[in-house]
Amino acid sequence: MTPVGEPREPRRPLAGRTVVVTRPRGQAAGLAALLEAQGADVLLAPVIDIVPVGLTAEVTAAIDGLAGYDVVIFTSVNGVEVFCDRLRDRGASPDALGDRETVAIGPATAAALEEQGLTPSLVPETFVAEGVLAALEARARRLAGARVLLPRARQARSVLPDTLRELGATVDVVALYDTVPARFLDVPRERIEQADYITFTSSSTVRAFIDLMGPELLTQRLARVRLASIGPVTSATLREHGLGVALEAGAYTSAGLAAAIAADAVSPAAPAAEDSGSGAAGAPAPADAQHGEEDP
Repeated sequence: MTPVGEPREPRRPLAGRTVVVTRPRGQAAGLAALLEAQGADVLLAPVIDIVPVGLTAEVTAAIDGLAGYDVVIFTSVNGVEVFCDRLRDRGASPDALGDRETVAIGPATAAALEEQGLTPSLVPETFVAEGVLAALEARARRLAGARVLLPRARQARSVLPDTLRELGATVDVVALYDTVPARFLDVPRERIEQADYITFTSSSTVRAFIDLMGPELLTQRLARVRLASIGPVTSATLREHGLGVALEAGAYTSAGLAAAIAADAVSPAAPAAEDSGSGAAGAPAPADAQHGEEDP
């Protein structure tokens, strides 16, 4: 009981709300903590797993030829961590990246580089592939003739390497890990359908979620749940599968997503007309549709 005369602690915006986090097990803690700080009851329901590759021939060739690259672009935390692990497996260290122009797609990826003792030379203002391209152009980086290394998920979008090649760069895309659907849900489907919010941080989480939940009548089953997307690429994938986007993070990060959900809980935003969810869940999405900064 609050003593007389002492101010009451303000009610946290997500108190009494249940939020489902679909990120992989190893990456859910940060978003969960941000939501819990706002009072949310968080259900961890990872829908994808991250499977790193070993020292494949292409990974070995990229590491051995690292000195020949002008630019190395990292598009996820996992990309940084797995690449640095493979460097060590090869008897090298993250310091081998020091002389390269190292680009991080956003603040989480930049922080992962810093944890490896590296300072990214460029972090774009918009945390998607298109933001990397704009930032490189704004820096007057001459891409024509440049050799670019792009170590990332095997399932990542093609827009970045395709555009870099159109600008005259030589781009080597190296698969460091696979994002694979989880074998089962850790949370009963009924509990997920009764939640207040479900978070999606990449297109791969959208597709795996639909597979694990089952596409049959999914739109109706989620009618009372507000679907929260980390950014425009993930939102597009939800819409392509007939699911309405209730809110999208302003900053395409875990912190931005948590803030958007907290704000929505205080003053819910009406979904746009295109987000009515009238399409059929389970429709195909582009195989390369995947979000940048918070992508697994």
